[in-house]
Amino acid sequence: MAPLRDAGENLEILCEGHVRNFHELFFSLEPDLDLIKRNIEGRALFMIDWSGNRLYARLVEKKYFHDVAMRNYRYFMEPDSIQIDYATYPFPFTFYGKQAIEKGRSTTYRNLVTKGSLKKTGITPNNLNGIKIIDFEVVDNSDLKR
Repeated sequence: MAPLRDAGENLEILCEGHVRNFHELFFSLEPDLDLIKRNIEGRALFMIDWSGNRLYARLVEKKYFHDVAMRNYRYFMEPDSIQIDYATYPFPFTFYGKQAIEKGRSTTYRNLVTKGSLKKTGITPNNLNGIKIIDFEVVDNSDLKR
């Protein structure tokens, strides 16, 4: 990928892709603790600042991922839209999507709305976009009725 500083016309694609990839890695979960750990610790946490590490640590402490694996649930993140304000730096974003949760034969859905900002950083082997999500928070993760 071209470095962010050399990719002015690709900025929108890079930013939206970064946000979408992070959400896919962090919120799509298979009932496999090793896979969850590889996706989040080995990839997603390089895309985000301390706010992502803090959220991950809280979920680990509450045994959230353990419960996903032990109950044999599968989580799929379904993006709806991403709004990014390129007129302000760091670029604030809001992500809108859903989580589909397969529980045996039934599927339930949760709203997934998050926000944060995107900041340019150095390109590394673990962060090829040279973008970092900062001040990340989950705004809504409530159950949806279908």
